[in-house]
Amino acid sequence: MSPRSTTPAEFEQRLKPLLNPAAAYAYAILTNRDDAEDAVQDAAVKGYLALGNYDPSRPFKGWWFAVLRNCCRDLLRKRQSRPSVPLGEMEPAAPPGTLAGEFDDLRTALARLSPTHREVIELRYFGGCSYREIAAALEIADGTVMSRLFAARQSLAALYRKASP
Repeated sequence: MSPRSTTPAEFEQRLKPLLNPAAAYAYAILTNRDDAEDAVQDAAVKGYLALGNYDPSRPFKGWWFAVLRNCCRDLLRKRQSRPSVPLGEMEPAAPPGTLAGEFDDLRTALARLSPTHREVIELRYFGGCSYREIAAALEIADGTVMSRLFAARQSLAALYRKASP
């Protein structure tokens, strides 16, 4: 698949079902809805322009999430160079269907995980990626994904046990 052989409509057809999980994944990383939307839009453009780098033998979703992950990282770097905003103005709202306190607890626990563990959790549960897609996005073996997810879940459970009265 290359940009010359893929029409915008074909790319949109592959990308469209991934937009909601992509937005959730970007939001989990950036914790700001506007930045998450910007990252998804930027990734869509960059993804289409970089289709020549996509290996069709690998999952498209994993490749797409790798592009999105890089766009999120770029926004985080830009955010660090911006003047600081009072914390209250940067707090994201809880996702629909969750209690604000539960979301805060989860966000706090995720922030305490190692970056490696947080990344596989975000791809799996916010991005909805399979083990194979996570492996493609992170360019690691499937077995490594399984062991990282196991360790990340154990760490997350331990953090919740400590926080529980």
